[in-house]
Amino acid sequence: MASTLMQLSNILLLALACVAVGRGLSVAAAPDLDAGRKHWAFQPLARVETPAVRDAAWARNDVDRFILAALEAKGLRPSPPADRRTLIRRATFDLLGLPPTPEEVEAFVADGSPDAWERVVDRLLASPHYGERWGRHWLDLARYADSSGFHNDLDRPHAWRYRDYVIRSFNEDKPYARFIAEQLAGDEVSGADEETLVATGFCRNGPSNDDNMGNNKEQYRLDELDDVISTTSTVFLGLTVGCARCHDHKTDPISSADYYRLLAVFNGTEKRGVPKPDESAKTKETVKLQALIETKAKVPPTYLLGRGSLQNKGPEVAPAVPAVLASAPVKFPEPEPDAKSSGRRRVLAEWIASPSNPLTWRVLANRIWQHHFGRGLVGTPSNFGFKGERPTHPELLDFLASQLIADGGRWKPLHRLLLTSATYRQAAGSEKYLVISNQSGSHSPVATQSLITNHFARAIALDPDNTLLWHMNLQRLEAESLRDSILAVSGKLNSQPGGPGIKPRLRADLLPASQRNKWPALTTEGPAQWRRSVYIYVKRQLLMPMLELFDAPTTTDSCTERTRSVVPTQALVLMNDEFVEDQAGFLAQRAATEAGGDLVKTIERMQLLALARGPSAERLKQVTAFVATREAAYASEANGKSSPRQRALADLAHVLFNSSEFITIE
Repeated sequence: MASTLMQLSNILLLALACVAVGRGLSVAAAPDLDAGRKHWAFQPLARVETPAVRDAAWARNDVDRFILAALEAKGLRPSPPADRRTLIRRATFDLLGLPPTPEEVEAFVADGSPDAWERVVDRLLASPHYGERWGRHWLDLARYADSSGFHNDLDRPHAWRYRDYVIRSFNEDKPYARFIAEQLAGDEVSGADEETLVATGFCRNGPSNDDNMGNNKEQYRLDELDDVISTTSTVFLGLTVGCARCHDHKTDPISSADYYRLLAVFNGTEKRGVPKPDESAKTKETVKLQALIETKAKVPPTYLLGRGSLQNKGPEVAPAVPAVLASAPVKFPEPEPDAKSSGRRRVLAEWIASPSNPLTWRVLANRIWQHHFGRGLVGTPSNFGFKGERPTHPELLDFLASQLIADGGRWKPLHRLLLTSATYRQAAGSEKYLVISNQSGSHSPVATQSLITNHFARAIALDPDNTLLWHMNLQRLEAESLRDSILAVSGKLNSQPGGPGIKPRLRADLLPASQRNKWPALTTEGPAQWRRSVYIYVKRQLLMPMLELFDAPTTTDSCTERTRSVVPTQALVLMNDEFVEDQAGFLAQRAATEAGGDLVKTIERMQLLALARGPSAERLKQVTAFVATREAAYASEANGKSSPRQRALADLAHVLFNSSEFITIE
């Protein structure tokens, strides 16, 4: 009955379309490829000449010349450099997701050599923590989780192997072309092995409902492939393609035919998953991988589906890339009869990563810039299409994309270029915007301050969103970096890398919601739970409350830019969470031990650990009085807990964890 109704519905829609045409009514036109090929993001990378600037002494590299040229065109100047303590803290969080140690801070402050900053950047890029930090960014894009989602939220016991693969790849500075190929076609690349099979977990990271797929397995498979296609286009090309499943794209020149030609690329794949409990214990580890592979060359036919319906099959389509993006025909080979794979995904990966594909490299350059400066040169990192924003500095974007290609698709050289620029080293915040000097002595101090104020007011009026980067943007610590920095400064961070996801303590009232694969009911935590947050088990139906509250993504879809919320519950968590309270006590103990028990030195050490700078004389006076007051209050209590002084110092540590200086990167 349902099938008959569907057929009648399709006939009716066809009849209405014919009537509309007969009456001269407008019908949806096919995507305009000629107009699409004129879109800025689809153009070949421009050969960019570094612009001339008036203040050549300010620029440290070519990045600065592009930024300064735009500022000078508006009559603006950049901010002065940040102080050294601020700078090393900024870079350490940017590259490692951790605070610098006091020893690292003091060594940099005392280093007067001309290449001191460059050596700091090189040290950070060589750290194994770099992969943990920048791997986290990629896991957001890959919608990584350790469970499947939906009602049962089944465990994926070996999903963590993909997470570890990503971290290793970043630490190795794997060329982007190889990184793409392994994730899309790990079974087809040269040198395919278990590691490259693990990489195809990228295609399997999305939510799935395998235990409740219903009777229409073909429809379920199409839905799974839609997740792969949509994520692939969003992550690598910065385009939304998924809506073309049902109709030609409303704004971008991507047709339904383009969508189903992409589907044909993946149509021969099958999932390689976790063995069933009754299978032999001798099952090879590769069987347990969260992988997407092909086992035969013959690929089932792919049909264009009208309105995305299996009941409305159109003509068969061959694999191809979107026509508007194909500067030259992309040939998908006819596989050999005895081949184990069609080779289609390898060809797609090679096309995506080709130096002649400008979109891929513009998108990547923008993502890297976004994470360092708080906003991309293109403000819509997942939409480089017609409805996306135009770049604020188009020549700079093409310059950075070309640099990535010239460096073999490796990320670390671009990190180094950006972090060693004068643009990156600028101070943040209005009070530090001192753009007028009085070197000539032609102005009095009062007149000079007036000029400073007026110039700042003009900069705010001309560029309130700081798109021209006349100062560095303030950024709040991401959820994982916040938790990790608390552990780092308390001295309790366990740096053990890799392995299955950890399950830290949760409130008892949340445990029933964990359903299958329940969280352990922990009353205390120790080193096993105090590892970096990138290793926390990601359960789709029960995200870590602290991480979720500070805007960790839901993992349902690819996350290209995290939400930046400011809500009262964030402050309440930092004030009342058991984890924060415990670590405050550990920080107090650590500082007191390292200071030899001296109160003033303890306070100074505590602030240096937490904020990378000691207190001013006035602040030290205030803090000492605070500790004395709290110590006196605790001395009147006879509760058998730690000493009144230690409890007072723990309160101070708690205050530091709640300070804007601690949770903000200047």
